[in-house]
Amino acid sequence: MPIYNSLETWPRRAADCRQTPRLGRVLMADPAAFDVVDAQNAHMRDAAGELNIINKKRAREQWESLAAAYRRAGIDVSILDAEPGLPDFCFAANPSFVLPLPDGGREMWLSKMAHASRRGEVAAHAAFARKNNINIREMPAHVPRFEGTGDAMLHPGRFLLHAGVGPRSTRAAWDALADAHPDLDILIYQLHDERFYHLDTALAPLDENTALIVPQAFDGRGLKLIKSAFASAFEIPIAESLQFAGNAHCPDGRHVILQKGCVETERWLRSRGFEPVPVETGEFIKSGGSVFCLKLAW
Repeated sequence: MPIYNSLETWPRRAADCRQTPRLGRVLMADPAAFDVVDAQNAHMRDAAGELNIINKKRAREQWESLAAAYRRAGIDVSILDAEPGLPDFCFAANPSFVLPLPDGGREMWLSKMAHASRRGEVAAHAAFARKNNINIREMPAHVPRFEGTGDAMLHPGRFLLHAGVGPRSTRAAWDALADAHPDLDILIYQLHDERFYHLDTALAPLDENTALIVPQAFDGRGLKLIKSAFASAFEIPIAESLQFAGNAHCPDGRHVILQKGCVETERWLRSRGFEPVPVETGEFIKSGGSVFCLKLAW
């Protein structure tokens, strides 16, 4: 089974994996129902322990600015209509995961959300897949939790997956993917810091050789594995990690859309030839998500 959790057990490297096309479009979900109604992660309460209060008008403006940033970068943006009663529906990365295949095809793996309040989101992703002729795959019944692209991070251009194991996705999900695709290398990372509860809060692949990482989210074995997969891995300062710099997204190998104010990360990106695109996502950070969480690459 092609699942590896340490550098010592991984017999290949990224360049040895089969090539895959980059997913060049994004799916976003209208934030009309967005709110913080219960604490599902460490970011959803204020310093006094109360649930964060969302400024709905400001959230709408930030979401529209993010969509506009993608369009300015030449990325096609599809929009799902809001779903009443689903306050987290706008975090489109979580209800599914689109896997590009070496033959040019795609599969959408539907999620099994950890929290009951989010399970209704999955049907809208399935409907989108059917409309766009994307092959739908489901996790076996024995898989208890799998939160899509929140924990499934594609290695750009290669049939290689970085996979988080933690409060939102279990090892059983990656076993199921490995059974379905024996030629897909899957690198496993155990998440042990509650602030970085999804892998997408701590790892942002930019191109085949480059990534942003939050070192505090990983143990030593995980860090060695990441750094073997990416020749150039920038360790984000903790202050910017807590501004969700690790939740950045590079849709095209050039533009890096990330939370505004992460100046050290922006400086490093420019030094490596990337074009930082800072946007404000502060209202969504109150719920534990930023740029990457707010879209699904497909």
